Amino acid sequence: MKKMKVLATLLLSATASLALAQRGGGIHSFGDAGHVFATADSRRAHVLEATDEEREAFAHCAAAIEAARETGRSLGDDTYWNSWRYRHLGYDLDPVYTKKDQLQSTLAEMTAAHQQFLEVLNQDQATELRSNLGKLERLQDDLNSQISQLNDELNAAKPNAFRVSTRLFGIGKTIDKWRSQHRKIAKEMSIPR
Repeated sequence: MKKMKVLATLLLSATASLALAQRGGGIHSFGDAGHVFATADSRRAHVLEATDEEREAFAHCAAAIEAARETGRSLGDDTYWNSWRYRHLGYDLDPVYTKKDQLQSTLAEMTAAHQQFLEVLNQDQATELRSNLGKLERLQDDLNSQISQLNDELNAAKPNAFRVSTRLFGIGKTIDKWRSQHRKIAKEMSIPR
């Protein structure tokens, strides 16, 4: 009787193993999942590989971002954003009025360069980069709003210097976020900085 139970258990175990092997399951199926992920990653890397035209468009885009950052920074030094300095020393709006058009021009060039970069991407690349590109779209909306608010403040009968400095600070932060998203895209596309 005991031999029958052992024999039945072995037969049942062998049958289950045979059924798993026929379906492609078993121990080796877990190793295949890693291969599928590796294949997907290599496919994504291949899709995102930048062409010379894309690298050139990206370089133009990066240069435009840096020009916008430099123009924004030229409106004041590091202590420019410090509210203590504003409260105790005042804030001079003359550089803002002098360079406002230049700032808007460099921001327009920055967005135009970005648009040119988007135009050289193929559909698969745009699909793979949709998260980064979506963030850039939202940052573009933020930037447009911030520029509009800055213009409203500067065109007021009596501009509030602290609000102007706050608007410029917001624009600077948005440009920095814009640059950060472009750097992420460069990394994804293996474009050297």
